[in-house]
Amino acid sequence: MKNIKQLVLKLLHNPDSSVRRQAAEELALTDERAIYPLIKALRDENTAVQEAAAQALISIGSKDNFFLINPGEVVTYMVVPLLREEDVYLRNIAILIIKEVGHKAPELLYKLLKDKDPDIRKFSLDLIANIKKGFDASKLIPLLKDPNGNVRAATAHALGELGYRQAIPALIESLKDEEWVVFYVLQALAQLKAEEAADKIGELLLNTESILIKAEAIETLGKIGTEKVAEPLLKYFPVATKDEKQQIVKALIRIGIIPDGQDLKEEILSIFKEQEWDEKLIALKGIKLTNLIEAVPFIVEEAGGLDPSCFDYDEKIQALEETLLSINSEDELLSMIEKNKLKYRAKAFVIKVLGKLRSKKAVPILIKLLEDLKRDIRIASAKALGEIGSTEVIQPLIKKSIEDQDANVRKAAIEALGMIRASEAYEPLLNLLDREIYSDIIEVIVSALISINQEKFLENLKSYKREVKQALAGVIYSFDILNMLVQCEDKEVRKTALYALGRLATEQAISKILEFIKSDDKELKKVAILALGEANFCSDELFKCLKDEDAWIRYYTIKSISKACDPEVLLEKLTPLLDDPFPPVVIAAVEALSEISMPQVYDILASKKQHPDKEVREKIEEVLQKI
Repeated sequence: MKNIKQLVLKLLHNPDSSVRRQAAEELALTDERAIYPLIKALRDENTAVQEAAAQALISIGSKDNFFLINPGEVVTYMVVPLLREEDVYLRNIAILIIKEVGHKAPELLYKLLKDKDPDIRKFSLDLIANIKKGFDASKLIPLLKDPNGNVRAATAHALGELGYRQAIPALIESLKDEEWVVFYVLQALAQLKAEEAADKIGELLLNTESILIKAEAIETLGKIGTEKVAEPLLKYFPVATKDEKQQIVKALIRIGIIPDGQDLKEEILSIFKEQEWDEKLIALKGIKLTNLIEAVPFIVEEAGGLDPSCFDYDEKIQALEETLLSINSEDELLSMIEKNKLKYRAKAFVIKVLGKLRSKKAVPILIKLLEDLKRDIRIASAKALGEIGSTEVIQPLIKKSIEDQDANVRKAAIEALGMIRASEAYEPLLNLLDREIYSDIIEVIVSALISINQEKFLENLKSYKREVKQALAGVIYSFDILNMLVQCEDKEVRKTALYALGRLATEQAISKILEFIKSDDKELKKVAILALGEANFCSDELFKCLKDEDAWIRYYTIKSISKACDPEVLLEKLTPLLDDPFPPVVIAAVEALSEISMPQVYDILASKKQHPDKEVREKIEEVLQKI
């Protein structure tokens, strides 16, 4: 136990502020005897001492009851007088302390609700609203009739924060109060989702002259968010300003209701064209609800301004695309592309949407666009034709897959033929395999051929060149075929197929991989180790490899088990590797340990800061700084 008397003497009388601050911090670990000195220390001339005293009071007040004493109640009782101080800092620090411990002294705060000073009554209401737990909200209701407007407003706010729905009738009655109070009453009704207040809020909306209250009333009805708010909103709609109409329309869209006979197109388009992205999302929902075809050009224009290669725009482009897919946009999109006035990014977007719509009407235009000068348009057109899948597109796509000068266009055309499963394309694509030099396109050709006729393609498996077999291993999910490839004479094919077995991660596949863990061939053994990591298979076989005489085997094993094993296992198995004689192994172990969130990691790595290898020391320092 700390010597409280000595700490108090240091806190209140030592000339050194750092000593006083430390004394305050140590008193936080004591008991209720430290409360009064800490209260006095809140008036210290040094801010750091004041803050330490406040934190100490919070710490003591948050403790469980001492013998017959509720420390939270004692701290609150001692701090309450500071609420009357003229010094704003002291008042604020008192509020801060009571926010943290006041839930242990609700009766003290209830007493303050009857204080003669309206500021104290308001402080108490604000504290109750902030603390929330442990209070009886019914005791607040009478304060909606308080003679002070700020107190009435704070009462409404507190009732909303406490979620006290029994207060709704009293709050509805308070809609007749002065403007400032009504503003908070509306916010409370919104928090309480007071559907029963919708009609009265509608009357207020029609009768008030206050712009502030009109805006808040519309906002409140929107937040209540049930069908019942539609009528009062639409009743006000004819006399609303432009901004208010937009607010009303947004509220209705959020609810998901556009009543029959209501023409809200102009407002929905205005929101989409003029407002920020979050508001545009609401407008997109309205466009779907109303099947607003007039919005199509604006959606295309918006999409045309977004670079699809930028990840930040993915969600926006998807939202725009989904909206066009959910309304009758096909004819409008065709009209736009036929006029040929779109910039290329907007044009590519329209082509993509037509593909997803499986627009048969678009096929003649898209076939023409396969010859467009811009590569991205040819790619988009090929992909769209693949989505549509009409038989008339097969020959143009075969031609494109063979003749186009751009490899990415050829790739898109081949993928499209695979999607269509066009049997006419089998032989031309098979012939392409002999000529194609790019591995990614070979892989696409193999995928397409398997989609078209897998049995026929596999008949000649042995005759294919290495790149084709590797591509097959990269796309196939059949154990039998991968097992066949693993037994090829070509080691590169065997390695690719062995790694692909990890992708399968079945019991049969893992059993086959484990055969190679024992291989004398170091290259195959390394691939087998990585395949087990790919399969997330944490096993004794892998742990044995951590002690392999080949340093690179140990290195790859660390990479593998960091994917496959739990943090506790990693910590146990990798810590000894920090003493490995081969620096790359140590660095790999440091990197793997840095990825696990366990407190011991810092101390373990810190103990190796003086490692003899410079690169290891730098890596440890880098990781320690991140931790």
